[in-house]
Amino acid sequence: MHSNRSDEPIYWLLFGAGGMAVGVVLPAIVILMIVAGFQDVGEASGMLNFHQVGAVLGNWLLSAVLFGVIMLTAWHACHRIYHTLHDLTIRVTKLHWFVFYGLAAAITFAAAALQFLIYCQLW
Repeated sequence: MHSNRSDEPIYWLLFGAGGMAVGVVLPAIVILMIVAGFQDVGEASGMLNFHQVGAVLGNWLLSAVLFGVIMLTAWHACHRIYHTLHDLTIRVTKLHWFVFYGLAAAITFAAAALQFLIYCQLW
């Protein structure tokens, strides 16, 4: 007896983890980055400059956490948009699946490549 198994639970897992990352982890990272931007008393821009961001991404643990948040956020957003099309009674085809999940994969690979370049100080 052979049963057809769906890969949908994997996408729902990424969707749920991405929702948690967007709701809990991402606001904490944003607040920490804003606070870190106010380290100079004379400058009140609240923005980190390129060298400060490079120093943060030079730490492998912080870079891995940031990559995880970016990846999970991308998968969460693309999965939500894909299923929202169905809720809006738009006929979802395999092309939609490839576009949205391909976009999430492309964002994931781009984030990994950029963080690798910054970590190795090639950017």
